[in-house]
Amino acid sequence: MGLRDLEDAFNRYVFDEVPVRMLYLPQMKLLERDALKRLYQPHIDEITDEDLRDNPLGRSAAIEERVRRHLKYGILSHRWLSLEPSFQDIMRGETLEGSGWEKLRKFCEVANKVYGVELVWSDTCCINKTSSSELDESLRCMFRWYRNASICIAYLAETSSIEEFYNDEWFTRGWTLQELLAPRIIRFFRKDWVPLTNNRNDKADHATNRPILDVITKVTGISPQDLQAFIPGPFQVDARMVWAASRRTTRSEDVAYSLMGIFDVSIPIAYGEGAQRAFFRLVEAIMQASNDTGVLNWAGKPAQIHGLSTAFPSAPACYVGRPDNVRSLADEKREFSLTNRGLRIQLLVIPVDLVTTVTPPMTFIQDRATFRCKALKIGNLTIEGPFFPVLERTGTNRYAYSLGVINYAMIQGESKNPILPKSCLAYLLTRLKGTRSFAKMALSVCHDWEKVETKTFITFNLPQDPTVVKRNLLTTVWI
Repeated sequence: MGLRDLEDAFNRYVFDEVPVRMLYLPQMKLLERDALKRLYQPHIDEITDEDLRDNPLGRSAAIEERVRRHLKYGILSHRWLSLEPSFQDIMRGETLEGSGWEKLRKFCEVANKVYGVELVWSDTCCINKTSSSELDESLRCMFRWYRNASICIAYLAETSSIEEFYNDEWFTRGWTLQELLAPRIIRFFRKDWVPLTNNRNDKADHATNRPILDVITKVTGISPQDLQAFIPGPFQVDARMVWAASRRTTRSEDVAYSLMGIFDVSIPIAYGEGAQRAFFRLVEAIMQASNDTGVLNWAGKPAQIHGLSTAFPSAPACYVGRPDNVRSLADEKREFSLTNRGLRIQLLVIPVDLVTTVTPPMTFIQDRATFRCKALKIGNLTIEGPFFPVLERTGTNRYAYSLGVINYAMIQGESKNPILPKSCLAYLLTRLKGTRSFAKMALSVCHDWEKVETKTFITFNLPQDPTVVKRNLLTTVWI
C-alpha cells in the first residue's frame, strides 16, 4: 500500500486531469482510466517518503511532479485528413491505409522516440463519438488535457516553412486556437514530419524561438507573452474574442464550445441549438464568472434569442475593431447580470439630440445618424448602423436617444460622483417618448431602454481628463 496523500493525488490525476482514454504505444491499444491506473499503480507504489523530500517547493509539489512524470503523455494537434482512424477502427485492431492513418503512425513514432512517452491522445481515435456523455466531457475538458500533456505535437499538413504559416488552415480553425494556447510544450512539424525548428519546445523563451513566435503573433494577433504563458479565465474578454473572430468550425456551435477552456467556463454541449444560442450561453457564463467590462466592449449584430436582450453579441466577430485606447480611470468592475428583463447594468445615461432629419413617409434614418450631446459639450457625433428609428407611421417623432457610457469610475468620498476619462466608450440607447419615465430622463431605474445595433464602436473625447458628471445620470437599465 502506497502513501495516502500520494495515492489520492494519483487518483485525482488519473480520473480528473487526463483524457478518458489514451493509446498505449507498446501494445497500440486504447486504455481507459481504470486500466491506466492499474498499469501505473506499481510505479506509484514504489515512491517513498525519501523520494518526496527533494523538491524545494514542498511535498505537494513533489507528489504532483512524480505523478506527472510517471503518467506523461503526448497529444496531437492537427487538421483532419481523409480516412482518419476512428475509435471503432482501433478497438477492432484494424490498420488501414490513407493520409489519416499515416499521420497517426508518424505522431506515435515522434512522441515515443523523441519525447519518450508511451501514452498518446488524438481526437480522431481516442473519443467514442457515439457516446454523447463522453463527447460532452471531452469537449469541456479538452483545454485541460492539452495543458497537462508532456508534449503537444502540432502537425501542419500544408506547411514546408515558417513563412507558409500564413496559408496553413491550422491557423484558421476554431479548435486549434486552444490547442495553440493550452500546451506548455509544443513542437511544430511540417507536412513531411520534419520539425520546423531545432528546439524541443517552440514556446520556450529562447532567442532561437523568436522567428517562429513572431510569425505566429503576426498570423494570429496573439502576443508572444500569451503564446508562452497563457492563463485561462474570464478576463480580457474583448481581446481574446478577437483571436477567435476569423476562425471557422465545421459545426456552427463549436465557435462557442471551442472557447470554453480559454475563458475557463463550462456550458452544456447541445448540438443543434445553433451558433447564436451557443454563443449567447457562452457570454452569459463569462458574465456569471467575472465582472470584467471587456465582455461589454462589442458592436454589431446582437444575438436574436427570444428578444430577451439586445446587449449580447451574436459572434466573436462583434469584438473586432474594439478601441484599445479607451480606459477607465480606476480598475473598477461593473455589476451586471442577465434577468428575464434583459441585461441589468448601471450606465451613465446621458441624453443626446438627433441632428439628422428624416422626411415622411420615411420613418427611420439608414446607414448613419448624427447626434449632439449638450450635457458633455459634444458636437456632431456620427454613428453608423443599419437604421435608427425616428418617426411613427403617423409622422410623430416618438423616439428618444441617450448614450450609455460604460467606462466611468466613481469618486470615493461623500460626493461619490461619477467621473469620465478623456476617451469614453458608450452604447447608443433608445426608447419611446411618452413612456411613464420619459419626463425624467435620468431616473435611477429605467426599464424601457434598448441598445441600438451599431456597425461601429461608439467612442468620443471629452475636453477635460477627468470629467466629473452628476450622480443622477447613473442609471440602472435593463437592455
